[in-house]
Amino acid sequence: MNSLVAVDVGNSSIKLGWFPDGCTSGELPPSQVLTLSEEELASSSWNAFCAMIAANSHWVIASVNQSACDALTNLLKTDCPSAKITHLQNSMLPISTKLDSPELIGTDRLLAVLAVRELFPYARPAIVIDSGTAVTVDVLDAQGEFAGGVIMPGSALIARALNAGTSQLPEVNPDGQHPPSAIGINTSEAISAGIFWGLLGSIKELIYQQRQTLGLDTPVFISGGDRWLASHLNMECKVTAHLCLHGIAIAVQSEWQL
Repeated sequence: MNSLVAVDVGNSSIKLGWFPDGCTSGELPPSQVLTLSEEELASSSWNAFCAMIAANSHWVIASVNQSACDALTNLLKTDCPSAKITHLQNSMLPISTKLDSPELIGTDRLLAVLAVRELFPYARPAIVIDSGTAVTVDVLDAQGEFAGGVIMPGSALIARALNAGTSQLPEVNPDGQHPPSAIGINTSEAISAGIFWGLLGSIKELIYQQRQTLGLDTPVFISGGDRWLASHLNMECKVTAHLCLHGIAIAVQSEWQL
């Protein structure tokens, strides 16, 4: 199997993970991962990343952002003309769902659940949280199928919405490493507390409600840019970086060869 570059094109960022010679086991070291915005394509970081990868590598792209995906694809055709490019579709993934319209599910959601299923085979059922621009709290059922879940705004999106939807409230992003007081003594502190504790409270309640159906000991996994949430949930959960990138690699290695 040739060198694989897994690409997760999200709403706010593009994440790339390099799997040399098709090696997909274990954690991705930081030197093999690059996160950048659409505006940073063709930057020095991009050039350095491409320089360490074989020219004929297989780039497998999962996207929920068509504009950024198109920009990346066009750049790849110029900078890496020998590369093989595959745009991942839900039908290519070795996972079934219980949803009415599986083709409409965000591919990133399916990939995260697929990664948990394969990397942690003991975890069935499982709750899989991906915390980025949007936060998804999804379910892998006892049969290894994607059973659905919840989508809600993440911390940065809530902050932008408060700012854009009001005339005087500033955009405030809470510091995930330092919990704010739940009693803010000024507007910025009040917004920070509302976003921080409100988001945590929502996730805790969703886990509680899903466990009523799945079982009270159902394991919880969390990934994404806001995975700092895990340290404040006051429950055992497994933090696993880059679930979507691992899901892409697993899909490539599966019987659904891309």
